[in-house]
Amino acid sequence: MTQFQSGPIDPLRLERFEFNADVIRQFKENQTIPVDFYNKNGQILIHRKDNASEADINKLQKFELQGIYFLLSERHKVGIQTDQPDSVNGKKVSYIKLVNPDLTLQMARQASDLLKDLRDYPLNGNHVKNVAKAIDGILDDFANSQDVELGLVNVIEVMKSAGVETDSEVLTKRTVISMAMKLRSLKAISVKDNENSKAQQLNLMMAAYMVDIGKVRMKFPVHGNLSTEEFEYVKNHPIISYLMIGNMASIQSPVKTAVLNSHRPYRGEGLNNNYPSTAFLTKRLGEYYEKYKNDPSRSVLVEDMQRQLYILQSNSYSEDDPAIISIAGEFASLSSEQHWRSAYSPVTAMKLILNNSFFSYNERVVKEFFDFMALSLCENKSVLNEGDYVIVVSTDSQHKIHFETCVIKEINKNQTRPLLERVGTIRPVFSNKGKLKIVGYDRKTFRPDIRKAVFNLANAVDPRRVIYSIDPELDPPLFDLIDRSYRKTAPKSVA
Repeated sequence: MTQFQSGPIDPLRLERFEFNADVIRQFKENQTIPVDFYNKNGQILIHRKDNASEADINKLQKFELQGIYFLLSERHKVGIQTDQPDSVNGKKVSYIKLVNPDLTLQMARQASDLLKDLRDYPLNGNHVKNVAKAIDGILDDFANSQDVELGLVNVIEVMKSAGVETDSEVLTKRTVISMAMKLRSLKAISVKDNENSKAQQLNLMMAAYMVDIGKVRMKFPVHGNLSTEEFEYVKNHPIISYLMIGNMASIQSPVKTAVLNSHRPYRGEGLNNNYPSTAFLTKRLGEYYEKYKNDPSRSVLVEDMQRQLYILQSNSYSEDDPAIISIAGEFASLSSEQHWRSAYSPVTAMKLILNNSFFSYNERVVKEFFDFMALSLCENKSVLNEGDYVIVVSTDSQHKIHFETCVIKEINKNQTRPLLERVGTIRPVFSNKGKLKIVGYDRKTFRPDIRKAVFNLANAVDPRRVIYSIDPELDPPLFDLIDRSYRKTAPKSVA
């Protein structure tokens, strides 16, 4: 006889049911719903039932998008296998999916409508109000999820059914990923002020949402390999996005700062891909200030431009939020289909971010993105693994830069700070066609290291930084060269 639950179950005792055709077929063959199913709050949706009809079992699938849950203690009854590892590289993992499909798809479709509106009409208060409501709902749902620091940020899976344009897809992914990274970074430093913490997260999400809206007012290139002239034109979009939100009193000034500096994540004086430059931004904002300073209808914008000019001139803006938005946006773009290429897999997208990071991000940004997000975005698959080849860079006391090829011997929690064995040295090939890049490595300059020096990047004093994954699919010739040198045998890949 079925025992009916009198009250809600503690959500911490529940696990999300993954809809699997084989499991559903087994239910139908056995004519049974073997366990009680609940919503995420622990309220029962469907009771356990013997002699269940096919129609009874099909009701389960009505809850696929919103999610249904069962008791962890009854996992064995629903055919859920336990062969998933509890940890990866010594780091605990969870398989709970954190992204709410209904709220996320709703935001994506709302974003699509907004971007269409902005092609012809200015941003208005109702637009901002709707965005604020959407991101607040997603943040509350995410923050209150079980295993929020370890679970899967399954936004790629969710967005497959969105049916929206690429710009809306990228916007949504960027906003959700930025939210997850910000929340986890705040928890990592034990921020206790919940109200202030939430305000920071909402500001970041609003900035991540608004950062590229300026593109709708531009004739943006729809192909890869931009020319220098095209890239210089593209560099204007942060200013245009800023001007579109700058006069909105309902948008906080920190949001406007993050949007204006969204492509300026690199901190320091070294060569980098920050754009627009401080001098260019200061000049353009000064020009707009002079244009609008006596216009009463632009008073909010004028006041904020004064604030932004001070921040730029004093170099006092924080790169934290721009860095999160930038790296989350890069992943969002790489994992989405573009006019000129297919979407990359999550693991490949992570490797491409790493391989293009030298001029784009400080080491801390890349490390934290890998630490907080890599496993969650890649279904708990490690991007870097023991036996992989990587390139590290370091600067000596004479300010000379060294590039070393290495093999990963061990990873302990931090993928970008592994134990390495040096294979040799090599020189990069640089390019500056509107954007600084390492476009490859000169194989003729490779010199093997017969000493096979070992060093542990987990040691805080080691100056080396992993900047490149030598992947057999992304760079077959280089992989084969390093593989032959390391193994002294025929290469593993066939290039």
